[in-house]
Amino acid sequence: MANPLLTTALDLANHTGDAWSKNIRGGVLSTLAPSLPDIKVGSTDHFTFTGTPKAELVGEGENKSSQDGTPSKVTAKTYKVQITYRFSHELMWEDEDYQAGIVDGLVANVATALSRALDLLAIHGVNPATGTVSASVSNYFTKAGNGVGQVTATADASADLESAATQLQGAGYVATGIAMDPLYAGALSRVKDTDGRKLYPELGLGFGFTSFEGLQAASSDTVSGRQELAALDVKVKSIVGDFNAFKWGVAREMPLETIEFGDPDGQGDLKRTNEIAIRAESVLGFAIFDGAAFSVIADA
Repeated sequence: MANPLLTTALDLANHTGDAWSKNIRGGVLSTLAPSLPDIKVGSTDHFTFTGTPKAELVGEGENKSSQDGTPSKVTAKTYKVQITYRFSHELMWEDEDYQAGIVDGLVANVATALSRALDLLAIHGVNPATGTVSASVSNYFTKAGNGVGQVTATADASADLESAATQLQGAGYVATGIAMDPLYAGALSRVKDTDGRKLYPELGLGFGFTSFEGLQAASSDTVSGRQELAALDVKVKSIVGDFNAFKWGVAREMPLETIEFGDPDGQGDLKRTNEIAIRAESVLGFAIFDGAAFSVIADA
């Protein structure tokens, strides 16, 4: 694979040293769900109480009984993700300001990639780099049989949202947030009543909103996975739920590493190709504590 940052393709001597990157949204789950500070590399077990606690009325002189509800166990598994960039070795000859401009742009891309990786793993169970479902991801929102509510999308987006809310209410949950694919958010933002007034003015044009119908909201194409999962014909439009029932965390985050020797990515020996590699790695973990706390709106 040709390296676009070789000096034959990018004239480092005439380059300003700054970097521009397309504004790609990061993930939604890191915005809507709390993080787990105690997640460990490998797997971490968490007790869960999904039943409704019930107090007992006790009369004068009567015996007291114990609660019948017993906790269950949910395991948060961790997954290592990495991102590696190759650069021409001539980059090392430039001054610190030049290198800082390139590295700043790279770090921004890395942060976005890792944030998106959490969504793609936890929503779709896929390897972000290949867009294919990974057998190593044990549970995710769209996995069949995991108890997550399903709403088949129709031409009436408002009705679909009401169906999702009804599912959650029937399961005894109160929604705290909603994640939307940008195309879905844009379609909702254009829904009008019979007098031509927007039903959801808080969505604006479908960009940059943080709340919807009283819920915390976030939008990213990781909800549908349209960029990474094009070959899978992904149909997810929105996820509504109690995002306290989803926890995530970073078990280990390695600092940005500059690699000057060897073949770290299968693209050839760095010294032979006159390149360096810059790599970032992170170990992410997550768990869905109760699938019934969520409702996924998707095409049939």
